Amino acid sequence: MAKTSGKKRSSSKNNPTKIISLIIGLIIIGAVVIFGGAELGGLNTSIPLNTSTPSSSLIDEAGALSMYVIDIGQGDAILLAKDGKYALIDAGESMSPGERESRTAIFTCLDSLGVKNLEFLLITHQDYDHIGSAKDVLSTYNVGIVYDNGVEHTSATYEKLMQYILDENIRYEVVRDGDLISSPWSEVKIDVLSPPQNLIMSGSSPDINENSIVLEITYDTVSYILAGDAEDKAESYILSTGTGIDADILKAGHHGSSSSSTDAFLKAVSPGVIVLSVGAGNSYGHPHIEALTRYAEYSEFIYRTDLDGDVVVTTDGSLYSVYTENEHFPDTILVSGDGVHV
Repeated sequence: MAKTSGKKRSSSKNNPTKIISLIIGLIIIGAVVIFGGAELGGLNTSIPLNTSTPSSSLIDEAGALSMYVIDIGQGDAILLAKDGKYALIDAGESMSPGERESRTAIFTCLDSLGVKNLEFLLITHQDYDHIGSAKDVLSTYNVGIVYDNGVEHTSATYEKLMQYILDENIRYEVVRDGDLISSPWSEVKIDVLSPPQNLIMSGSSPDINENSIVLEITYDTVSYILAGDAEDKAESYILSTGTGIDADILKAGHHGSSSSSTDAFLKAVSPGVIVLSVGAGNSYGHPHIEALTRYAEYSEFIYRTDLDGDVVVTTDGSLYSVYTENEHFPDTILVSGDGVHV
């Protein structure tokens, strides 16, 4: 596993700028905690580390919040973990025959952590690459409640999922802008930033991607924004509400599509770290060169599951660090799915 620095950005909360730097011994300890003793990669030394090394007590693994962006290929599955409680945001499945291993990645990750119960499963929207494994997740783990955006969808996968929720009497709730997700952790706040209550329309029907649930997750002074497959209309809506969205970590929208992560949105978020969930050699050309070019203007810490494997961002509420399953090579990050360099 590779460990790279995660710097705490200044925000509207007047937080000081910090960079986390951990010695190799701490990296190994963190790796064992996070991946249950999985094989370690090399230390990434190409990103400058702070000359002052914080003590190991700055990130307390027992009380830290971790976001696992699981490498499932061309899709999304994000696990939140803290104090032995877990929640899953999306449970996608790749449709690519070349990514069959990635179809078990969610279960491999959760089982390695000893997960038996999920406090909630939140489905950002109804596309297969975000819900393909959701029914299997519900049948494998004890899930407290399922959240989604309430957009009707006629795909067989979604209809079977909703029928299963009904048949098994699993709690279900629709959430949209202004709603709060009931957090399993008293110190962590989970806000819904989008979709709007009246949804974003494409003609006479709600737009599937634009109505993705966008979350802001805040633990003390550190915040994450998880953008689902939200695109420019959803981003414009969020900006129009006047809600402050300055955040430390951004899970970029729509797998690095050019239709997401507009300049105005990135400027408002001002992320210290950007993480993309994207499949190697996907047929969409993700990530697009336009998006990568914009990312590079706002952050030097950019991670991709197709290159880095699982990406784990952990915070104690003040500082945060980034771990990658594979060795992280920054020089390879800013290359589009079509092979174009920024």
